[in-house]
Amino acid sequence: MHVEKSYESDANLLQSLREENIGAFKALYDKYWEPLYMRAAKRVGVNDAKDLVQEVMTTLWLRRMFIVTDENGELSRYLFTALKYRIISYYTDRFAHIEKAELFDAMPDVVEEKLLETKQLEEFIEYEINLLPDRIQQVFRLSRENDLSVKQIAQILHISEQTVKNQLTEALKRLRRAIRSKGATDNELLILTILSCYYFCS
Repeated sequence: MHVEKSYESDANLLQSLREENIGAFKALYDKYWEPLYMRAAKRVGVNDAKDLVQEVMTTLWLRRMFIVTDENGELSRYLFTALKYRIISYYTDRFAHIEKAELFDAMPDVVEEKLLETKQLEEFIEYEINLLPDRIQQVFRLSRENDLSVKQIAQILHISEQTVKNQLTEALKRLRRAIRSKGATDNELLILTILSCYYFCS
């Protein structure tokens, strides 16, 4: 392995990462660790946030041959999406009373199946979000896609925080109704509950 220090884009860093360039990994680590940690720390405790970010960065190294950048040549979308699924898994494990380390070490197939099911559910949720009334959809997307707090959304839209909470609650109520109507499994309803925690715990 060799070490170099200067790269101009994530795409170049990723290419060097595939060549086992430790300098490229360090550059990506230094670039993304803090914003990933800040996102995670809004959802879980500070120590768990560090662990989750470490898992994401470890996976970046282990899966370097398969990861691709987005249309802008950046890795941010991949990394933040990977972090989100780890946060969801974190809550799933807590609700199910399963130790995270045991789950990842002894049951990798279960983890992959769980994340796939979560992704499929999110695709269905995205379809249903598009059917929401405009204002409810706007509030929900500001929470879901922009990662804004209730207070921040209220300030942007010039409405009360209680109104924001009410509209988020209404959005989730409609999503639950839609999911039940398609014959949701207990696990899908659990995932929706976890996603609710993800959106409100900020």
